[in-house]
Amino acid sequence: MVMITFLATNGQLFSQVGIPPTFNQALMLSSDDELENVEGTPYLYEEFKPGDIYYGGEHKIEQIPLRLDIFHDRLEYKDEKGAVMAFGNPEMMDYVKIGKEVFIYLPKNPSYKISGFLKMWNTRMPCLLSRMNVNYLKGEEAKPYDLHPGRPDRLERVQDIQYVMRSRNDVEKVSSIKKLIKYLGAHEAELSEYAETADLSPKEPEKLVKLVNYYHQLEQRQ
Repeated sequence: MVMITFLATNGQLFSQVGIPPTFNQALMLSSDDELENVEGTPYLYEEFKPGDIYYGGEHKIEQIPLRLDIFHDRLEYKDEKGAVMAFGNPEMMDYVKIGKEVFIYLPKNPSYKISGFLKMWNTRMPCLLSRMNVNYLKGEEAKPYDLHPGRPDRLERVQDIQYVMRSRNDVEKVSSIKKLIKYLGAHEAELSEYAETADLSPKEPEKLVKLVNYYHQLEQRQ
């Protein structure tokens, strides 16, 4: 099992990596992980990348090394000694930017079923979100007299699930293009015509976000 130690607020620790006491709990991650002998990766990207964390409506932590662990649903960073840490209270964040990608953390909410870190495809409300998923698949031992070798335990990235968010209390799964257009709530005729010519699919957020952006263009023209 993964070993996690809770650290109470320490002004010296947080000031060294530019993290204010607002984030009053961090997780130190042990290298002795339950995934040590498992194929695949739990991360969106294996390497740490410089990123920014926005919080409190007007504050920002700039250019700290960040990495998103999809399997454990946590945001990790490196402290100034190179230790791998994870934020223990991501609900404090407005959003996170790693490279050119933006992520938001949604805590559990009785209004909808999704929670955790999601990718934001656009930052104006309503916006398109993707819930990224990694499954743990148990391996298989080689059977007697079978020419094929066994298969080890592995992590496998599976299809992202798309959502549309009007506010942090109003999030809906995108199960079809028609329902997405209805959920946007205006310009149904124009959006339906656009969708017919754009070959859209709920499984392709790169295309879906164009429909949402077109909605915002129509809103600006009013």
